[in-house]
Amino acid sequence: MVVICDKPYPSNSNYESYFELYPYTLSDFQKYAIESIVEGNHVLVTAHTGSGKTLPAEFAIQHFVNTGKKVIYTSPIKALSNQKYYEFTKKYPDISFGLFTGDIKTNPNADVLIMTTEILMNYLFTSINNENQPSTEESTLLQFQIDIQNELACVVFDEIHYINDAERGQVWEKTILMLPRHIQMVMLSATIDNPAGFAEWCERGEAGNGGKSVYLASTNHRVVPLTHYGYLTTTETIYKTIRDKVIQQEIRDNTNKLILLQDEHGKFHENGHKKIIKMNKYFTDNSVFMKRKQVLNQLSLFLRDREMLPAIAFVFSRKNVEACANDITVPLLDTDSKISSTVRHECEQIIRKLPNFNEYLHLPEYQNLVSLLEKGVGIHHSGMIPILREIVELMISKKYIKLLFATESFAIGLDCPIKTAVFTGVNKFDGRCERFLMSHEYTQMAGRAGRRGIDTIGHVVHCNNLFSTPSIGEYQSIMGGVPQKLVSKFCISYSLILNLLKNGQTKDFHLFSQKSMIQSEIEKSIHNFELSTQTTLQQITEKEQFVQNARTPHDICTKYIELTHLRNTSNNKKRKNADKELFQLTDQHRYIKDDVKRVIDFNSLQEQLEIDKSSLEYTKDFIMNQTQKVCNALQTYNFINFDKNTDEYQLTELGVIASNIAEIHPLVVCKFLDKWNYFQDFTTFQVVGLFSCFTDVKVSDDVKLSVPNTTDYLLLSSIKDIDNLNKEYQSYEHDYEINSGIHYDNALQFDIIDISMKWCNCETIDECKLLIQTDLYEKSISVGDFTKAILKIATIVREWMSVFEIIGNIEALHKFNQIENLLLKYITTSQSLYV
Repeated sequence: MVVICDKPYPSNSNYESYFELYPYTLSDFQKYAIESIVEGNHVLVTAHTGSGKTLPAEFAIQHFVNTGKKVIYTSPIKALSNQKYYEFTKKYPDISFGLFTGDIKTNPNADVLIMTTEILMNYLFTSINNENQPSTEESTLLQFQIDIQNELACVVFDEIHYINDAERGQVWEKTILMLPRHIQMVMLSATIDNPAGFAEWCERGEAGNGGKSVYLASTNHRVVPLTHYGYLTTTETIYKTIRDKVIQQEIRDNTNKLILLQDEHGKFHENGHKKIIKMNKYFTDNSVFMKRKQVLNQLSLFLRDREMLPAIAFVFSRKNVEACANDITVPLLDTDSKISSTVRHECEQIIRKLPNFNEYLHLPEYQNLVSLLEKGVGIHHSGMIPILREIVELMISKKYIKLLFATESFAIGLDCPIKTAVFTGVNKFDGRCERFLMSHEYTQMAGRAGRRGIDTIGHVVHCNNLFSTPSIGEYQSIMGGVPQKLVSKFCISYSLILNLLKNGQTKDFHLFSQKSMIQSEIEKSIHNFELSTQTTLQQITEKEQFVQNARTPHDICTKYIELTHLRNTSNNKKRKNADKELFQLTDQHRYIKDDVKRVIDFNSLQEQLEIDKSSLEYTKDFIMNQTQKVCNALQTYNFINFDKNTDEYQLTELGVIASNIAEIHPLVVCKFLDKWNYFQDFTTFQVVGLFSCFTDVKVSDDVKLSVPNTTDYLLLSSIKDIDNLNKEYQSYEHDYEINSGIHYDNALQFDIIDISMKWCNCETIDECKLLIQTDLYEKSISVGDFTKAILKIATIVREWMSVFEIIGNIEALHKFNQIENLLLKYITTSQSLYV
């Protein structure tokens, strides 16, 4: 049973000795979390950013390591994993830490293993078979080995609200379901809707049966409260246009000042909204428009002069992040600050820990970044070269950056002590459409403002010159702080069935899925359909008597309905005949129209009843049917076999291979292994070109390729094979109503096929530079995006190396073993300043 920790923590508890380990008074939710960990239970901590929710995780690390056990710490993104590794190794020198992100693996025998959640999920699917020990052949794929039954005590899930992520959320569900019951979970989350329901699911039916309970240690209290403001600026030009002294004074009173939108108690101030609307109307009516550069510099000066720096400005476009940073020309650093004269040297010292540091020092991107840092300005977005992004993070930790321009991704867990959060907009493109920020998205970003133990209040400033002002209702919705509602993203995928088979389960796969969060949603739907069915039945019973006692015979009413339909859908002659018969029926039966209406209503209810019954049965059998459909697809394409004698499934050789593929569609490349002679017909360059189609390089629409333009015939035909099979799978899933979770639209991208092969052929630094300056420049591909694509290809290659090791294909293994050195060179490497 979930333990709701919503009361003040009792004094003189048995855990005071643990609380006294800290030099400050712990919050009640932190005390409850520590109690849960010591008592051997799970804990779900939900709290705002900056509330201290990491403390229970750090306590768990120390607590279990001191008892000789191991801990796994998972995070949603590689950057956060890297930063946590760096932070923990500095903070706890007596504890050994390992890092596993797919790109980086270090210290596999450490006390604490930090990794992305996907890596833990893949490990659990593979390792729980064979008495919890992976086979020797699987060791390459797993990257580390741990005795789950005897060594692992706890898993920390940082940012577990990522379980709500549309693309990756199911990874957290599957990981929690696979985790052995004796292992404690410490789950850290932003505020979410109905956390008790989520906590109950996390118990997995254990509590009360000798299993572990989940302590729900929540706090809605923000240690540093937030105040939200609007900000407008204008030029002196407007006072030449507007001569009215009263209006001039009104503009002066409401520009270059903070306009209160929402106070620290969460109350929205409509008067502030009205002022912003009114000022913007004055600007528009008098054709006074401010350039972004003017607005940002005015705001920067305002924040500097009122000691509201450091600040982070959220920009919802990677391109505009750099443009905004370059717009800043006003001095932000203190007059006696040495940062501008020392930061270049410090960056160089940091980067010199890399063996190829010279290659970074001469990059235009590096020079531009340092020039910004010398002004106290930083940038942070996913398109940056990873090393440069880490330099920015280190400069933030040193408090060298006064104003950081960043995309939304920076709000995900990365440590950034700031005083003010600035919004250059309140809407974003979510991949489908432009929309306003959801409340939880806004809260996550705004929550970065306010430094615990330093600030008494955090400031959130909206740059209202730069975007259209939302209506009062829209603004309240954005800023309302409504927690995100958790909705299961679980789907019965090909990989799920293949991995369950690999894990030793040979039938009844639906039982695993029925433990997921989707089951509770199904049960709610079943309940709703049952209620709807009962209501409809009751209405039918009530109306049935009226229909039976109608003054017009039922068959006459039915004929009238049929004739009405015929009249509405027929040509002129038939329509006239129908009109004639309808007139006769109306003439013969005085009450026919009223009675027909009752019959139509009655028929509609009966139709609704059939729909409800059908929906009810479909929902009841949803997991079973979806599981069977996925199994049928895997059988159809020869990935699994079904033994009628034992009523069990078995992996085929293709299935064994596909069960070890996670980076790309598991069923695609496998189907062509025989045709391609297990890649023996390919050169290493061609393998790279082929796998480049599975990357996600950001290319503008005007240069994006819709078809491959390579002149390599083998590659061209192979890509065509893959594309056709993708379409075949898509058609199959559509025909059989399968939701595998795979997105087939734009599944392949063809923009770096030749570029990636040319990259492999670069042997010198100058050749690498030339490719970047020409080929990438022509397509406006950032070096950071290209690096991510190369790392993705390298990860796919390593995955296939593991497959070849498992199936014993030495020739293919030898060929693929040569590829990594062709890819990872110059600055396209998995290097990290944190490791």
